[in-house]
Amino acid sequence: MESEPAPNKLLFLTDGSGPSLSAQDLTIQLAKKLEAEVTVLHVLTHELMRPIVQDFLLQSRGVPESADSEPAAIVRSEISLGRKTPTSHGAHYGEATEGEITSVYRQQGEDIVADSVESFKEEGIHAEPKVKENKNIVEAIMEEVERENFDLMIMGRSSRKEEESRLGALAEKMSRHSEIPVLVASEGSTLTKLLSAVDGSKSSQRALVFAAALAGKIGAPMTLLHVQESRLFGSHPELTETIGKGILSDAAGKIKGITFDQKLESGDPARKILDVAEKGGFDLIVIGSCGHNAITRLLLGSVSNHVLHYAKHAVLVVK
Repeated sequence: MESEPAPNKLLFLTDGSGPSLSAQDLTIQLAKKLEAEVTVLHVLTHELMRPIVQDFLLQSRGVPESADSEPAAIVRSEISLGRKTPTSHGAHYGEATEGEITSVYRQQGEDIVADSVESFKEEGIHAEPKVKENKNIVEAIMEEVERENFDLMIMGRSSRKEEESRLGALAEKMSRHSEIPVLVASEGSTLTKLLSAVDGSKSSQRALVFAAALAGKIGAPMTLLHVQESRLFGSHPELTETIGKGILSDAAGKIKGITFDQKLESGDPARKILDVAEKGGFDLIVIGSCGHNAITRLLLGSVSNHVLHYAKHAVLVVK
């Protein structure tokens, strides 16, 4: 098969929530089996960092807009950088207020990261702590990925504010925009049995190569699953089955050195993937970010999007 090393540089995203702790447990499992490097990242942000809030505060101070300056830029220069005295524009809410809020959030973030790093240490794993401050969490994470060349990003399904959501906003955004594979953990996630969904697309092939490398390194069996669309199967069953078997055969030909089997199903692809994963006792679904019907690389395909939102298992999305 194509040469693809197992991931050995992991980025774990945490906010201290329950889903993050589940992702942490999974990261520990992976780090041990892959003998991988780990960075624990927390991005701190709060309402006063948002440009729209800063613009409102600026307007409330009566600062006139000009063609040469933007409101948010003025606020950053006069408020965010720590000025302690009133400006020539008049009274304002005070840089100390924003500074105090940021300090509280930073301390919380550092505590979260420190606790996480200690948990890794207890398992014999060195983890690098990192706290970043940015009003745009996605931007901060992507900058870190680009700077450090991580192989895999691991995160919980939802954030501290989204405990009731099956898939949090940040997990969905990272799955859409990340250039590296994103592993979205679920409660009690383990890595003992992998299900790799294949449809013949380039994204699916890359996901297969990544899944095979991971399975080989952690010693887990893998099943290749192709789901034939029910409408096509209903009108041309023999042709559809021939195509499906061909896709599975091609995928199988790319795999060597690991235990795997093949499964051909028909129906709604997203629902069938979830059904097979549930009934087969799989604990990790590996899927390409988009199939043949995706419009752009920034959009998740409808199948991967559905699987991410409704899976009870960990899901690994590969671009």
